[in-house]
Amino acid sequence: MIDVAKKMVGDSDDVPDIVQEVFIYLFDKLNNGHVIHNPKSWLYRTTYNKCVDYFRQQKRIQNIESRHEKLKEDELLDKQEAKSIINIALSKLNPKERIIAVLYSEGLTYKEISDASGIKFSSVGKTLSRTLKKLEIELKNQKYELY
Repeated sequence: MIDVAKKMVGDSDDVPDIVQEVFIYLFDKLNNGHVIHNPKSWLYRTTYNKCVDYFRQQKRIQNIESRHEKLKEDELLDKQEAKSIINIALSKLNPKERIIAVLYSEGLTYKEISDASGIKFSSVGKTLSRTLKKLEIELKNQKYELY
């Protein structure tokens, strides 16, 4: 859950709080007799929802362009900077696309992605394909290639 929250939020200071909220919410649900049939998908979906809540609470939109300008082309070889570029590209996606990309990078199956994101199972493949194409284009715009 921490990795998903980090990829969604990108702010390492708030990630533990978000993950803690997820597990408190899980604890409350279980104490109130709620049955969770697919806990893994439920946790991913709840983490996604808490990240969206975080964005709403903070009411902030990161200025992607200023972050992009700070990254110099000749310094992209550094692993940390490569992560930053990928996070910038991810941040340009809408929340539904971002969660699909993050869940896919975590190795979840299409069924698990469907359960966690709320997208129909039959649409996951096409939506994922479009999302990855958007990421590829954005990364090329930043002069960075995944391959």
